[in-house]
Amino acid sequence: MNQRPARKTQFKPNRRRRLFKWLTIILIFLALGCTAGLLIPGLNRSRNASVKLSSPLKIVQKVVSNGSSSTDSNTQLQEAWKPILQQADGHVAIAVYSNQTKKTYTASNAANHSYRMASTVKVSILVGLLMKQGTLNSSEQANAQAMIENSSNTAASALFVELGEKSGLQETFDKLGMTDSKAHEEWGLSTTTPSDQLKLLNAIFYSSNLLSTSQQSYVRNLMQNVESDQQWGISAGSTNFYLKNGWLDEDDGWIINSIGYIPGNNGASDSYTIAVYTDDNSSMQNGENTIEKLAKSTSKILNK
Repeated sequence: MNQRPARKTQFKPNRRRRLFKWLTIILIFLALGCTAGLLIPGLNRSRNASVKLSSPLKIVQKVVSNGSSSTDSNTQLQEAWKPILQQADGHVAIAVYSNQTKKTYTASNAANHSYRMASTVKVSILVGLLMKQGTLNSSEQANAQAMIENSSNTAASALFVELGEKSGLQETFDKLGMTDSKAHEEWGLSTTTPSDQLKLLNAIFYSSNLLSTSQQSYVRNLMQNVESDQQWGISAGSTNFYLKNGWLDEDDGWIINSIGYIPGNNGASDSYTIAVYTDDNSSMQNGENTIEKLAKSTSKILNK
């Protein structure tokens, strides 16, 4: 059976026009597609540009949070102290008085905790004796120098008796307004808080109606000349300092304390007093490390 030959398609004029129209549309579409394809890299570059711009903004925000005047001292100090307190293996408390802001800043990893003073109480013994007697005789001066500069316990015990022992020490605390400090028959076991110690330190290093300027200078001189192997603690991060440290190995761990004064870079205006108390440390070195980390972070913020 023969098949009929396939018939060629015939295009009438109107069909040609429609075909031309569709071809035109297709060509336009393809042209637009190519153009869009060329624009895609540009769009990607624009997105990349926006990503690159976001990085400097993050850096600026870090600079602002770390050092801008818009962030107050308390916020900066709390942020700096928090990880140190969290990592400490014992109880820790810090108090700082800034002469520039006239404010006290405190932090602790153990709320409402009192600390045994160890040898830091020797500053209270000396100040109490000066308030009681006005001046010291030559023997008392020798003991005062050994007690503060060398941390002599024998000298401290002698002056503790001169002060009136436990009752005399408690009277000293009361006169200074140290309401959270309690004297003990064994002077090193007297208890306190860092905030209370600032009341003592401020009476020595700032204007006071309890100590004369000559008495203040006398105590300052001794605290500035502590023997070299005891110049650790609140002195960390500073080249100029006045301090007294205390340490005691107890059954429940090491007691490591440090109190003192850091002069400002611009004179007394940006100076500060600082007290750090710790106990239940697994070693003396751990306690020292904790105090020195706190001291360095404080110095960076307040001694700019």
